[in-house]
Amino acid sequence: MREMVLTVLDTTGIQDYVFGTNQLRQNVGASYLVDCATRLWVADALKGRHNVTDLDWPHKMSGERIEDGRLQAEVIYAGGGNAVILFAGLPAALDFAQRLTTRTLLDAPGLQLVLCHVPFDWDGEALGGPHGVMTRAFGELAARKADRTRSAPLLGLGVTAACPYTGLPAGWVDQLEGRGVSTEVAAKLAAVDDANDRLGKLFTFGPYQVPYQMDDLGVGEDKAGYIAVIHTDGNGMGRRVEKIRDAFPQAAQNRAYVGEIRAFSDSIRQATLMALQETINALVGSIDTAAHSIGEVKLSGGFLPFRPLVFGGDDVTFICDGRLGLTLAATYLQRMASKKLSDGGYLHGRAGVAVVKKHYPFARAYDLAEELCKSAKEYIKEQRDPEGVTAMDWHFAVSGLVESLKAVREREYQVPAGTLIMRPVRLTAQDRDWRSWATFERISREFRDGDEWKDRRNKVMALRETLREGVEAVGNFRTLYRMPNLPEVPPYETLKTQGWHGGRCAYFDSIEALDFYVPLKGGGA
Repeated sequence: MREMVLTVLDTTGIQDYVFGTNQLRQNVGASYLVDCATRLWVADALKGRHNVTDLDWPHKMSGERIEDGRLQAEVIYAGGGNAVILFAGLPAALDFAQRLTTRTLLDAPGLQLVLCHVPFDWDGEALGGPHGVMTRAFGELAARKADRTRSAPLLGLGVTAACPYTGLPAGWVDQLEGRGVSTEVAAKLAAVDDANDRLGKLFTFGPYQVPYQMDDLGVGEDKAGYIAVIHTDGNGMGRRVEKIRDAFPQAAQNRAYVGEIRAFSDSIRQATLMALQETINALVGSIDTAAHSIGEVKLSGGFLPFRPLVFGGDDVTFICDGRLGLTLAATYLQRMASKKLSDGGYLHGRAGVAVVKKHYPFARAYDLAEELCKSAKEYIKEQRDPEGVTAMDWHFAVSGLVESLKAVREREYQVPAGTLIMRPVRLTAQDRDWRSWATFERISREFRDGDEWKDRRNKVMALRETLREGVEAVGNFRTLYRMPNLPEVPPYETLKTQGWHGGRCAYFDSIEALDFYVPLKGGGA
């Protein structure tokens, strides 16, 4: 009998912590601190002999095993917002928790960690299986997150200046902007240089820099005042983790289970980082170096109009110039879906793209991107083969109104003839499925550059309003203005004359996106 402890670690309140301000430097620093607390600092907090040599990518771990009696701790996996560690006894686990939480309180104030320790018998209890130690540990962690005591920070004593970002007492000065900030904000700002250094080690950006401020994301016409917040997630990852877990229901299989779940976690990290690098390569390769631009998107100085914010797991968030949001999201999803994970399946996913004004509340923009990502998830569930579908949804919040996606779509896109939008769209092809990214791209290309449409911009905009009135109005519009057939959408011949099929419009999305869709060279995706 070998008594061990399984420790699981997670973060809570991450959205507010990372996206609670429109100051990009804070977003960058906060994201880096979250990664530190669940990965880099995890290794530093392990005392005694352990298996970690480097928790950066690619992860480097020794081949030593905790059950052989020489290790005090063995990291199963760490990163993506959580960590799972084996300890050779409860004292070692508690010492680790004290070290990690102390450092987090000091170096990342405001970031909340939740830990759970589960003692078990390595020889007699299974880590895997539907009722194993891992399942029990994550169940207890979820309960602890739901029932934890909420922190009540001291808001100030006597006469204090308030931080403009958090409302907490300002004890530091942001040297760049010359205003007082709280300890939490100061910690985020102090982490910016380290975050940028790490970004430079993980990715190559050619001769360009990553932006430090929202205004560095692009310049040009009036549409340069918009950014895109893209949130992506993997499909069915929970089911795949459970499938691995359920394949090892015996205590004798504990080592095999540790190896499989670690390999799966590492393969996700490797796949998403590679997909991000390939997306960056496609973006850099689309830059006209003479004009210093990508189509209508003029680069701001030497800055690339793109910045990863959250990465390392299947959950990835990045921002870019608003006019590049759709094409970069599609490019990343396609690259991600081409990657095979350690379980033999591909990393299909979904994305939500929120295009908003630069000074739109960033937390709300992220919420909208998440809401759109969930919309794409619901669309995927409706497909015959959901496991092999990659999809995305988007919204242009040009009015600046803060409303739910459902309310906006019911008011703005629902008409007597049906729904004006075909999104969410799938990026993986399927016969006879016209609600696809390929259809959107083809229609957009025709309206922008096709011989029949490129010099009729006013008529295209008038068509957008006519589509609201249904099939008969589209026919009358084409006759009145002697307009050509609409771009073809195989296999439905009637779409090019009627604009609608099955209560859904095929052309409104592309027309609405004309000012917000700048393709990459070679199509990007």
